[in-house]
Amino acid sequence: MVHIVTDSTSDIPADFVRELDITVVPAHVIFGNESFDDGVTISRDEFYQRLAASKDLPTTASPSAGEFAEVYQRLGGDIISIHLAAKLSGVFNTAHSATRLVPDLNVTLFDSDSLAMGLGWQVIAAARAAKAGQSVAQIMQLLENVRPRVRVYAGLDTLEYVRRSGRLSWARAMVSQLLHIKPILEVRDGVVSQLERVRTRRNLLARLKELAHELGPLDALAIQHARAYDAARALADELAATLSINEPIVVCEATTTIGTHVGPEALGVIAVKTNS
Repeated sequence: MVHIVTDSTSDIPADFVRELDITVVPAHVIFGNESFDDGVTISRDEFYQRLAASKDLPTTASPSAGEFAEVYQRLGGDIISIHLAAKLSGVFNTAHSATRLVPDLNVTLFDSDSLAMGLGWQVIAAARAAKAGQSVAQIMQLLENVRPRVRVYAGLDTLEYVRRSGRLSWARAMVSQLLHIKPILEVRDGVVSQLERVRTRRNLLARLKELAHELGPLDALAIQHARAYDAARALADELAATLSINEPIVVCEATTTIGTHVGPEALGVIAVKTNS
């Protein structure tokens, strides 16, 4: 059987990880001099409490090449390692460096060109195929088919956390008065862009619903949130009643590394379009 590896920015719910034998390598979130393993040594409750209380934004870091190599060595056999978009982070390049530390292993890397459950849905598809006995070549072909059908939209309660993270040049350039605008972002081909801006929470929710409907029939849909479960659940219930989706909608909370950059109250609509 082919082993499927990813990093914790994939945000895959724990039941999928267990059921599909997915190996998740934690990224790191750093408050001052304290470093935590994403989703392992810091709970989300503790993370958001610290985020609200901290004067300085925490930083995030990729797992080391040694950490990836240790995982690959432990698994052995055929491995497909699927990661956060290389244009957004050093995770993919670090995983690539790790393959040189285990030259005797058959490790195949795949750049998801996405993040959060946009990455997660690709990992889940690969893991389901692996569990069904498909080969590395077959799973890689599947991933090439799924990747362009992934859509990621995120509505943020504020631009402040994206701006402070310094990851996106256009966000750093936004003038201070626009920090009170609620931006809707899109992730496509490994690039985060501002799709539009709205002024109220109600308008943000309405626009996310519209964007989901504009996608047409879906293979899968996740509603992700950062400390906004009630809003995410309500959005999922509304969309379940009006959209054609091939499996139940997943509602899940963003992990700490994603939460660092989007801040509390963010909502994401992350879909896989049906193959046309």
